[in-house]
Parts: sequence; structure tokens; C-alpha cells
Amino acid sequence: MAMAGKNCVAVAVDKRFGSGAQMVNVSPRTVLIPHSSLVVAFAGLEGDVQSLAQDISTHVSTKMGRYTGFGFGSSSESSSSAVSGSRAISPESMSTLLSHLLYQRRSSPFYVEPIIAGLEKVSDGQRMSYAGENGEDIITTDSSGYRHRHVVDEGKHNQQDKSITQYRPFICAQDLIGAQSNSPSFACAGAASQSLYGTAEAMWRPNLEPEELVQVCGRAFLSALERDCLSGYGAIIYLLVGGQGIVEYDLACRND
Repeated sequence: MAMAGKNCVAVAVDKRFGSGAQMVNVSPRTVLIPHSSLVVAFAGLEGDVQSLAQDISTHVSTKMGRYTGFGFGSSSESSSSAVSGSRAISPESMSTLLSHLLYQRRSSPFYVEPIIAGLEKVSDGQRMSYAGENGEDIITTDSSGYRHRHVVDEGKHNQQDKSITQYRPFICAQDLIGAQSNSPSFACAGAASQSLYGTAEAMWRPNLEPEELVQVCGRAFLSALERDCLSGYGAIIYLLVGGQGIVEYDLACRND
């Protein structure tokens, strides 16, 4: 499950790896992290997941080269590649590439349901010019050149300039032939997807702060896992915060 917040996005995956009612192993599901602002999670057959991940890596490496921020290396390598800025693949571009690869295999598809979650930089910052005393106006100029007017709060009249970088969460779920379903709130996939949509619909709120998003995403995810016998054995939450990287949380749940 992927869930959007204010300048942040969270991705939750469970640890149960099984074949129907038979459990094979306890480990987090496959998650690809090209850089610190993008996560691609998969639900489906593990063999198809590995083949699809290899296809993505091959296509990107062939077209863009090794040093453009598209590689699927370790987390440290991925974080360092994100420093290259505009050369790192954007969530929307990854969604388009993944959809294209899945549709190419429509006659013999990969049995995989991917979720692409990431952050897209809306602007490099806003320049805020304060007009003077309390009660007067602020003139805000964004990256598009538009000017906005606000009221100066008490105690802020002595400030001169302030730069604010805004990030827009991007969440896209796809089926096995690459049909895209974009959502501004949350997306779910896997065996417990129906329960996940129900709990997420009940708990999600717009503009959640990072700490609140982790709590809401964790409660919604674990509540849904309790209602599905083919899911569980713990969960991992990846929190993507704009300009700060990825934080990983390990949650415990039922083990039966």
C-alpha cells in the first residue's frame, strides 16, 4: 500500500512470502529504490517480479547509461545517484516505462501488480518578500512567476526572504498489462487489497505530516492484514520525505 501526505509518501509491504495457504519464507516483498525520491513495490509471483525488475534495469541502462541515476543498486548507491538531480528518473517516467514493458507482454503477461510511489519537485522554492509591519501583506513569487498575497503574522515582520521547496506525491498502481490508476491519496495491491482500501479510506486524511502519515499508514495496513489469512508476519514501511531521503520502519503483527 502507498499513501500520500504533505511533501511525503509512505509505502507499506508485508513480510509473508507464500504459495496460497502454504508459507514459504518470512521476508519483505521485493521493493526497488532507484533513488531517495522513488520506490517501486510489487505484488505477485516472485519469479515474474524478478524478471520484470531485470527488464526495467536492462532497458534503462541501455538507453541512459550507468551514471544517470537510473540504476537499481544498494540503498547507499541509490541515494548517491539521486544527488545528480535532474538525471534521476522521475516517478512519472518510471510509471510510463513500467506500463510500456507490461503491455508489451500482454499476450503472456507477468503476473505482477506494481505500485509506483515517489515525490516530484514542484518548485525549487518560493521567494517571500515581507512588506514591513504586522498586518501588512506578503508578496510570494513561485517558480512559475505567479505572485500571491498573504497577511504577515505577528513576529514575522522582521524576516526578509524565505525559500520553501514543495514536493508533490505521486502514486500509481498498475495491473498485469500496465493499465495505470493514479491516485492523489492512496493505492493498494495484493491479496488483502479489498481490506486495505477499506481501512485506508476510513483513516486517511489530506496533508498528513510525515509522523502522522507513518502512524495512519501503519494502523490501516496492520488492521487490513488482521482480516486476511494470506497476509501478515510483520510489515515494513518506507517513508519518503522531500529533501530528507527514506526512513524505514519495521512493524510487528500477528504470526499465525
